[in-house]
Amino acid sequence: MAFMSDLDPGTRAFLDVYQWQRIDPVPWAVPSAAPGDLQVGLVAMACMKMPDQPHFAGLETGGDPTPRIVSADVDPARLVNDFPGQNFDHAGLAADANLLVPIDRMHELAEAGVIGGIAPRVVSMCGHITKTRRLIDETAPAIARLFADDDAGAVLLVPA
Repeated sequence: MAFMSDLDPGTRAFLDVYQWQRIDPVPWAVPSAAPGDLQVGLVAMACMKMPDQPHFAGLETGGDPTPRIVSADVDPARLVNDFPGQNFDHAGLAADANLLVPIDRMHELAEAGVIGGIAPRVVSMCGHITKTRRLIDETAPAIARLFADDDAGAVLLVPA
């Protein structure tokens, strides 16, 4: 985690004036079964994508609310980070994409019986979304439908 003093002056100035939103009440659903009986979806706010997928839009647009869908069977090492910012050290991510998109860890949890399985599609998005209307009105409902179609009984959100 970065401290404010670690950030460049432009990022600190942005965070000082950003109009943070509060969601109250926080949307929540109680799972219908124990985790070991549920197929679990995965949403990673990591700007990770397959090399042939479109780039995420730059920061100047207010963030890119469009998802990139990848197979849960993909080798995470094939994913590329498309985040345009440099406010974190990319070395760990370069060594293991599971740090941000824990596909292998999800398969391990399924093999151990901790979860029933991983949904067949994984969603990756860019976490730096400052203009959230499209995310709320379009993207989030579409992702919910995708996981409903995949029979996911729960979804793990991995922030970056």
